[in-house]
Amino acid sequence: MKKMIKIVGDGNRNNFMAISVTSMLCIFALLVSVTIAPAVASDWSQFQSDKTNTGIANEEILGRSLAWSAYTHTDPWNMAGIDVVPIVAGGNVYVLDVLGYIWSFNANTGAVNGNKYYNGPASPPYYQLSTPAYGDDKIFFGMSSGAKKGHVFAVNANDVTAKVWEKMINVDEQIDTPITYDNSKIYFGTWNGTVDMTYSGTYYCLNAADGSEVWNYPAPGNNGYYWAGACIIDDYIIFGDCLGNITCLNKTTGAFVDEENLAAVVSITGEIKTSITCNAAGSRIYFTEGYINGSTLGGRLWAYNVNKATGDLTYAWRCPLNTLTTSTPVVYNGRIYVGDGSYQANGRLYCIYESNGTIEWHYTALDNNGNGSPGIKASPVISVAGNELYIYFTTNCENGRLYCINKTGGLCWYYEPMEAIGSGEYILQGVSVYRNGSDMRVFFGNDAGNLYALDEGMCGDVDENGEIRASDAQKIWNHAENPDFYLDCPWAADVNCNGEINTSDAEMVWMRAVDTSYDLNCCCCGDPDT
Repeated sequence: MKKMIKIVGDGNRNNFMAISVTSMLCIFALLVSVTIAPAVASDWSQFQSDKTNTGIANEEILGRSLAWSAYTHTDPWNMAGIDVVPIVAGGNVYVLDVLGYIWSFNANTGAVNGNKYYNGPASPPYYQLSTPAYGDDKIFFGMSSGAKKGHVFAVNANDVTAKVWEKMINVDEQIDTPITYDNSKIYFGTWNGTVDMTYSGTYYCLNAADGSEVWNYPAPGNNGYYWAGACIIDDYIIFGDCLGNITCLNKTTGAFVDEENLAAVVSITGEIKTSITCNAAGSRIYFTEGYINGSTLGGRLWAYNVNKATGDLTYAWRCPLNTLTTSTPVVYNGRIYVGDGSYQANGRLYCIYESNGTIEWHYTALDNNGNGSPGIKASPVISVAGNELYIYFTTNCENGRLYCINKTGGLCWYYEPMEAIGSGEYILQGVSVYRNGSDMRVFFGNDAGNLYALDEGMCGDVDENGEIRASDAQKIWNHAENPDFYLDCPWAADVNCNGEINTSDAEMVWMRAVDTSYDLNCCCCGDPDT
């Protein structure tokens, strides 16, 4: 296996679009509407892409160099900016920020299409945890905090300043799960509680056209739904809860079908703070659970079989992980990819056999000199291109990173955005991906309130300006002579693909700068064309 050079974000420049409220109002006056194209296969229209949370893009999407970034909002402490996954539809990327603004950007250029504040004044803490969804030319989102806590909104995807409807669900309960869209209906759960206790919660189905309630399912006892997103398989909706239950309902009527409690299998269980996913046939579901037993922080990946004729659930297997987990699994080609990690333990990204739950390999997130261990609280995303597999995940810590590893667990690259305040560098949620012809993007947000869009980049272009110049060669030479010399894009400097940056790389980039026919090959992830 070739050694892979790491890609590290820009620590010296501040090139994100710092847009003040005043300037945004000026932009809004010019850009009150944007045309959205019909949804296409490469859209990432809800959490983990679709109603079964597959988390897979069946095309090559490389995200290793900064294409653009944009500032939305953060809280006064840079501790909660963008804590949802951006969604992509019709060439636009949408994100809900901490204050309750919904934003629309051009996915390729980062140009602001529009934004609007749909919340109201509130006391701290500030946060929004529910990932929006796209469907029927609308963007659906719910509020976790603020004066409109417990409200769900639908806005025009062509113009996010145009509200279609608003529905007050329960002012005492947060909307913390992703919004799941399916066939002109939306599904989500609510939660009310404290750090140590859950009091209540309800799962809902609303009509996407007008927000009218179709059905609701109250959680039994002191129970609720925190990050517990739904998986929709044929006529059924399946979701977890804070007491370790997985529940199956009829998605149309909300009628109870089946429920299984993890305590029937193991004596010590925890909370299911993860969305459910399934295999391609829809005959088996997968999810994670995290538990605390004294000083022990534990986590497990679970598999349950689904009888698609009756909706009955039966236990298949479980796989112990290293520590707490809130990561939604991704299933591909007989293997399951899932993360774990907390502030007390470095996160691991696992590859686990789908058939029996045994671990094939794991990759441990690197220590990166920040406060807190680099835990993986987010869900991985996979880009599939022939025999190549690109696995993306983020770390929630100071100096948080976006990682890309390959199908054997080898590091391809990472991207580390540097923020002015360390608390802003935490990346709670994972990524969305997008491709439109030759344009590809990997999107994520962080606690500083910045939305990042990464693209393929160019071998030899270490300053990320889209050109290979003599200045690139000079910078590579400087870094080879002095490793402390900062490079914006280190992966692009290793043009002879030996896992190191040396003066021979600088000489080759110089040759390319004066002769455009001279070939460079950075070999990321073993792909000689990239």
